[in-house]
Amino acid sequence: MANENNTQNDPNTFDLNAALEEKFQEVQQDLKRMRAIDAATESKIVPSAPQPIEEPADAPVPQVPEALENAASETPPETAPLESESAPMPEAPSVPPIEESKPDLQTPPDGGDLAKDTATDTAKERKQRYKKRRSMLIAKNVGSVLRVFSMGSLVFGGSIFLLVGTRPTESAEENRKLASFPEFSWKALADGSYTQDVMNYFDDTVPGRSFFKHMISDMQIYKGLSSSSENDVTFIGDISKANSKQEESKAENAVQTTAPAENAQSDSNASVTTAVTEPEPEPVQIGDGIVLVGDRAVSVYGGSYKRGEAYAQSLNAYKKDLGDDVNVYSLVAPTAVSFYLPEQYANYTASEIDNINHINENLDGVIPIDAYQTLEEHKSEDIYARTDHHWLPLGAYYAAQAFAERANLPFPELSSYTATTKQGYVGSMYTFSKSAVLENNPEDFTYYAPKNHYTTTYYDTDFTNPRKGNLLIDLDNVEPVSWYLVFMGGDEKITHVSTDVKNGRTLVIVKDSYGNALVPCLTNSFSDIYVTDMRYLDVNAVSFMKEVGATDVLFAMNTFSATGTNSEYLEENRTK
Repeated sequence: MANENNTQNDPNTFDLNAALEEKFQEVQQDLKRMRAIDAATESKIVPSAPQPIEEPADAPVPQVPEALENAASETPPETAPLESESAPMPEAPSVPPIEESKPDLQTPPDGGDLAKDTATDTAKERKQRYKKRRSMLIAKNVGSVLRVFSMGSLVFGGSIFLLVGTRPTESAEENRKLASFPEFSWKALADGSYTQDVMNYFDDTVPGRSFFKHMISDMQIYKGLSSSSENDVTFIGDISKANSKQEESKAENAVQTTAPAENAQSDSNASVTTAVTEPEPEPVQIGDGIVLVGDRAVSVYGGSYKRGEAYAQSLNAYKKDLGDDVNVYSLVAPTAVSFYLPEQYANYTASEIDNINHINENLDGVIPIDAYQTLEEHKSEDIYARTDHHWLPLGAYYAAQAFAERANLPFPELSSYTATTKQGYVGSMYTFSKSAVLENNPEDFTYYAPKNHYTTTYYDTDFTNPRKGNLLIDLDNVEPVSWYLVFMGGDEKITHVSTDVKNGRTLVIVKDSYGNALVPCLTNSFSDIYVTDMRYLDVNAVSFMKEVGATDVLFAMNTFSATGTNSEYLEENRTK
């Protein structure tokens, strides 16, 4: 007991309970500190300094076993060194110091800011994508609006242009006067002819007609043309096979029909035969359909016996109005299609010689001139242009010779004329077709000037405003396509040629453009020659012929005019 008391009172006595309790507290603090570090690492939060850990107020105090407590209370022997003196107390396990992380200027200091920046970047990208899509949508809508507006403006502007634009009255390329607006009548309205004529007027006189025809011709090059490799033949335009039997278009097509006879007595089923005439197609104009044969272009001919008969009837009326003292002649010139279209393609054109013969059969008192036979004898020569729809001056010379012989008039040899040749002629057929073959194969254009003395006076189409001029114009400043205008410079005028011939015969030529080339060939045959185009005459034709003292009247034109719409002007001019 004495020892026990002495131990308790000794200040150097080791207190095991206190040491254990202190050690336990240190371990608890280290454990909590490590948990805090792990938690900060997982949430990407780096603590700037260790936080003090507060001990819970109700933390249990560990109980020391009673045996250890009794042992600790006993005083060790004097010889034994004190534990506190001989062995130091074990140190608590050291925790590595936590370095404070320096703030990064690019990396957010905490996880919340990083998430916020990430969300901000995502929002910016979405906004940019939205703006891009919105811009594309706006551009698409604006483009659609502009296209609709452009097309609408084009259609509206084109409609206004077609309604108020200046409408042409004649076509130089097609060698004809264009349709005129019809006069109104209740009868024409009832049978439908008035509306048909109105439609034809608007279709035939489109403003800018020549420009659009040339533009369409240009487009023909790129769309591809039906062609045949045999004989190097190409079809250009609207071409179909013509009637293989010319007689069928001459005669009425009779159709047998069965109907009760009005006066039938014995048989109620008696039949009668009714003749039905099929309407003829509209005449084909020069340039509507072209056949390219090698480096030569020819226009297919449609033909019309009905219009040929009307032409003949008009000439018969002129003869009747002028009387027996005036000789009236008809010279219907064939075109190149009669002589240069290969035989295997003959069914694509009507027969010009058949139509000419049919006209001649219907003439009464009018003298026909057989230009066809004369030209056929010279078809191996350059009598027709390869690149133009006209004949060449040489062909006109042979036709004029045939006329002079029939009229019993003097006619000089070709050598008595002054020939002028121009190279590089590419005429109206190229204008129609835009064929590279024609463009790359120009031809020579040779015209003949008479050597006898003559003077030329031009008048307006109403036979007023006389003015002196040249019968053959200078071609130095004229485009090759217009070289055929060398004769009087065109059609829309009245021309008077006074010659040094003293036979007292006065000739009036009523013509289309083919007749122009005849005039220089006849200055050695007549004292006076008056030339008028049937499409451009503003006076009564019969009165004009009588006024100038005509002894001879020559109607000279090609088959397209004689059996086409141009022939209608003959009767209009006669009855003005």
